[in-house]
Amino acid sequence: MPSEFQVTKFSYGDDAGFGFWLVSHYRQHLRYNNKLASLATPINISVFPILTVDGGRDGLRHWLDSHEKWHELIRPFAGVSSINLADVDFRKQEQFYAWLDLHAQEHAELDVGLGVT
Repeated sequence: MPSEFQVTKFSYGDDAGFGFWLVSHYRQHLRYNNKLASLATPINISVFPILTVDGGRDGLRHWLDSHEKWHELIRPFAGVSSINLADVDFRKQEQFYAWLDLHAQEHAELDVGLGVT
């Protein structure tokens, strides 16, 4: 089954695009968890609150931190290393687009490493 996380980039300031991205991205993280839980020796990874972003800068900071924690837990099982994905300022358009590219690359590597492509 191919990845549900096909739209890995959307326009800066596009709230609807961000919403669509959040849903497919969250579902892909659940897919990683399900894959790890289905192994002969199951690996159970916590589900973090990354389906929505609650209010303003604090909400986005919480989302980024939760998202990074989830990645930190699954990276070793996929043989992936990466930057700290919470270290970004989405108010700066150039950082936003650079983060989307790095994040999409990491998800592509996680997909291969976990065999969910």
